[in-house]
Amino acid sequence: MLLGKILILKSTYQFALFARKPVIKRVSELLCLMIISVILAVGWAGSHNANAQDIRVVVRGSGYEVPRFLSLKSDTANMRVGPGNEYPIAWVYKRKGLPLKVIAEYEVWRKVIDHDGTTGWMHTKLLTGRRTALITDRVAKLYKSVEDNSKIVGYAERNVLMELQYCKSQFCRVAHPKLKGWVRRDEFWGLLEDETLN
Repeated sequence: MLLGKILILKSTYQFALFARKPVIKRVSELLCLMIISVILAVGWAGSHNANAQDIRVVVRGSGYEVPRFLSLKSDTANMRVGPGNEYPIAWVYKRKGLPLKVIAEYEVWRKVIDHDGTTGWMHTKLLTGRRTALITDRVAKLYKSVEDNSKIVGYAERNVLMELQYCKSQFCRVAHPKLKGWVRRDEFWGLLEDETLN
């Protein structure tokens, strides 16, 4: 099907070559090239299985790895629909320390995803490298250690925000002013799937 479209466009392109007026000829050539480019791009995208969120772009960024996690630096932070102050505000966050996953960079702007899957752009001045964990399970058990049959030292409900200290195998050490312990890494948002944190 794609080959058929390209063959049809080739005949249109040949017609453009025989056009008598130079301006018409040039416009026809450019139009044909644009159409061929679009068809090839659509054909490639259709055959490629990658999810759009998995495509990572860095343009004059920080030099750090993408994706990675950062957190909100202040209690109020604007998420915009594009990388610049001229873009409209899509969301206003009101929670200092909320972990966000950086999936792209453009100069001083970071494209981020929150725990609900909301995606947008934030200025780097709104973000910090401090690592935090947002509990996503209804209730997460915190253990005294990562050993089998370890004592439960407490519970953290969904949306509790904790400091993420380090990880060992399937458990991570988290801390809250009133509670410290080890939690399973699949019970919170704030860590890449295969990330090690020391």
